[in-house]
Amino acid sequence: MDERNPGEELSNAEVYEMADTLLRRHGKDAVVVASLQAEGKLNSGDMEGYRTWKRLIMLVDGMLEGTPPQRERLH
Repeated sequence: MDERNPGEELSNAEVYEMADTLLRRHGKDAVVVASLQAEGKLNSGDMEGYRTWKRLIMLVDGMLEGTPPQRERLH
């Protein structure tokens, strides 16, 4: 998922595709996975990579909020 050159900016379509892949692979844990990736990029000084992963975190979080809740029985 992180095969691009450092510092190469991603298009919105590429970021959405990455977010979709994160959700399919990790489900509800996608935000945690993306947060760990962002932290790693920040620690290594890769600010462009950090910004990309922060975009992914916001996007995935929003996608998860839009997911209908699981049905629960009231009785």
